[in-house]
Amino acid sequence: MLAAAMCVEAVMLTLLVANSVRLLYGSLTEQAQLHASQVTPVLNAALVAPLAQRDYATVQAVLDESRAAGGVEYLAVLDSSGKLVALSGWPRDRALPPPEQALSLAPKEAGSGTEYRYDVRQPVALAGQALGTVQFGLDLGHIVSARKDLLTQGIAIAVIEILLSAGLLTLLGLWLTRHLTLLTRASEAMAAGDDAPPVMAEGNDDIGRLGAAFNTMSRAIRERVDQLTVSRDELEALARDVDQERARLSSLLAAMDFGVLFVGRDGRIAFANPAVGKLFGIAELPIGATLESAFAGAGNAARDADLAALAAVDADELREMVLADGRIVSWHNVPVRNAGGAQAGKLWLCVDVTEPQRAARQLRQAKEEAEAANRAKTEFLATVSHELRTPMNGVLGNLSLLTDGNLPAEERRLADVAHRSAETLLRLLDDILDLSKLDARRIELEEADCVVTDLVEGVIDVMRPRAAEKGLALSCHALPTVPEVIVTDPARLRQVLFNLIGNAVKFTETGHVAVRVRRGAAVDDTRFFLEFEVEDTGIGIAPDALRILFDRFTQADSSITRRYGGTGLGLAICRELCAMMGGSIDVDTAPGRGSVFRFTIVCRLGDPSALRPVERDMEEAARSVELPPLRVLAVDDVDINRDIVRGMLERAGHSVTLAASGSEALRLARDTEFDLVLMDIQMPGMDGLTATRMVRGMAGPRGQVPIIALTAHASGSSRPECLSAGMNGFVTKPLRPAALLAEIAHILHGPDHAGPAPQPAQQPSAAAPAALLDDEQIGVLREVLSPEEWHHSLSEFAIAARAEIAAIATAATAGESHRALAHTLKGMSLNVGAAALGAIARDLEHAPAAAALERHAEMEAVLERTLGAMAAWTPRQSASAS
Repeated sequence: MLAAAMCVEAVMLTLLVANSVRLLYGSLTEQAQLHASQVTPVLNAALVAPLAQRDYATVQAVLDESRAAGGVEYLAVLDSSGKLVALSGWPRDRALPPPEQALSLAPKEAGSGTEYRYDVRQPVALAGQALGTVQFGLDLGHIVSARKDLLTQGIAIAVIEILLSAGLLTLLGLWLTRHLTLLTRASEAMAAGDDAPPVMAEGNDDIGRLGAAFNTMSRAIRERVDQLTVSRDELEALARDVDQERARLSSLLAAMDFGVLFVGRDGRIAFANPAVGKLFGIAELPIGATLESAFAGAGNAARDADLAALAAVDADELREMVLADGRIVSWHNVPVRNAGGAQAGKLWLCVDVTEPQRAARQLRQAKEEAEAANRAKTEFLATVSHELRTPMNGVLGNLSLLTDGNLPAEERRLADVAHRSAETLLRLLDDILDLSKLDARRIELEEADCVVTDLVEGVIDVMRPRAAEKGLALSCHALPTVPEVIVTDPARLRQVLFNLIGNAVKFTETGHVAVRVRRGAAVDDTRFFLEFEVEDTGIGIAPDALRILFDRFTQADSSITRRYGGTGLGLAICRELCAMMGGSIDVDTAPGRGSVFRFTIVCRLGDPSALRPVERDMEEAARSVELPPLRVLAVDDVDINRDIVRGMLERAGHSVTLAASGSEALRLARDTEFDLVLMDIQMPGMDGLTATRMVRGMAGPRGQVPIIALTAHASGSSRPECLSAGMNGFVTKPLRPAALLAEIAHILHGPDHAGPAPQPAQQPSAAAPAALLDDEQIGVLREVLSPEEWHHSLSEFAIAARAEIAAIATAATAGESHRALAHTLKGMSLNVGAAALGAIARDLEHAPAAAALERHAEMEAVLERTLGAMAAWTPRQSASAS
């Protein structure tokens, strides 16, 4: 602004000086012209006479005098003919300059240099007659000098004025812009990095407001700089962390034993860890290469892998490929996306899954083997229970016959002790069987209508003699809210109550055992909880034993087992049964103050009219119903079983006809009229189910004869098949006289001949390895059979077993099925106590023909060892007579 003002002032002064010079020049020019016009008449007057007289000397004198007067540079007179007659101040050897029409200040050449003059030529006349011409040069030097002086002075004055104005304006500007200067310096300091410039003065004028704005701006900048500094520090720390994490990630990726490749959007590999090279046999990491070019020279490339198609995959995809060395690689394509969701590349993970897959196969194989072992264990438990029930049938049957006979007091006491011991063993078998069914998830609830109070009282009645021996009071109290009839599984509920009440009586020496029943909360519109409490005043349970109280094969402490006996299965079975029935079980106890076991089940209201009184207590029904003498056909392929059935029924006053096979039973049933048939299920040739169907196909009363199934499957797995075949009842082995007679009474005198509800069937599986001999079975046979009959049975078994083994080998060699032969060998072996041979036959039932051929020599060797061990068997022998 200052420079612009000075320029404007300089222009104005220049115009002023120029105009002054112009005016002065005009004025002086007019004066020169006026002077020229005044000189001309004077010269004309002075020269007229001399010229007229041709007095040229006078003319010269006039010229010299006029020139001496000043103001004229030169004078010249020419006559009328134009001849120079007089000259003053101009060299004679030079021509006169031409006259000027107008005055000009341009420099002109002179005799001695350059001068400023006005050349004028005027005629000299007298009375109108031209006498000649006078020419003079009017001196203009004073005019030029004056103009120069004026111009110089004007310029000097203008320069001085400009300088003074510039100084004044500068001082004024500095005074006016002193705050702006400070502001500029502060701004420069801030630009140089000083974020704390001096505070500017503030005011109401523009400069003050500008200062205030600058102060506000500086504070904002300082705050922003502080924020940026903090952000910079954070970013630097973050960058350091990122660098550290990048280094860690790089180290981690480099240390990984599986390949990692990152591919950019251009399809080129941006990162690859060393494992890629090791896995695919690539010498250098393929950074910047495409997948095809990177793997073109791989020493361990994938077989039949389309790399172009593999590189074109954009989705998250997992596939496997087989390398040249036979290893299996899992190739996982993972799309990498940025924050906006756009795909930024791909991540390829290459994992050698050869060993994991081998381990997985081994794990699956181990799992299958474990499951097979578990099934084998379950089947073994069921088989053991089944096989043990057969000799138990003989034990309990013979003991019942003994107790019914006329024995001396001591012998009767011993028989009673033996009978109670057999009952205990039977309960243990029941627990083992329940455990096997729970493990195999083969227990299914059989819902039926039952009277809760009758069920509880029935259990208490069974326990009452044991409680009376200890002087314990047994009581049952059901609240009025408990329905008369409920729908649940009465057998499982009875089993839980037997366990809990039995334990309460066992572990209580004095006091009482009380059972309480109440209705609990509703589960839905039709179902509700039924709550039971079994309270005793027994020994109680220590707190540290509660956590394992409901575990299998555990008791509160080892001393209880030694003092009270037991296997530790009862409470575990109770817990699982309660859970199956939708409830739970817990205990409130302390040492010395007794225990209160509480359990719940889910049930619904039942129909009282659906109850059959005879099912409430089969043994009571057997005692209350007197059976007339019956003609009974007993069918079983095992001699000892037929003898036991005959003994029980003949003691009860019935006549018994025996049949050893289904075909024989069918012939007898066709030829003879019987009141009842007891039919074994599993028999060689025609089994019991087939025989029953054929009996039902007979015409007349013989086709309607009641048939009761006899089976060693305590789980009731054959019940549905029995009912569908036309059987009316079902009795499990070992046979108890009361249970058998009660079922007979129910079938013959009940409202219909429908048997109990069927239970789920158990699928057979391979049993666990067995000992050479089954001492229990052999012991039962030796008790029932005479020595002659025993040796005869051994001879028959040896002949039949050798024939079956040879037939199995022949069938396997010919590619025919050997399973029926193996089943027959299994049945006869287990029936005579050849446990090891029966186990091998059981395995071969579900084995391929190759296995039968491989074990042919083993079966023959086991048979010979079995026959030798049976011949030398004594009751004190171990079951592992091998």
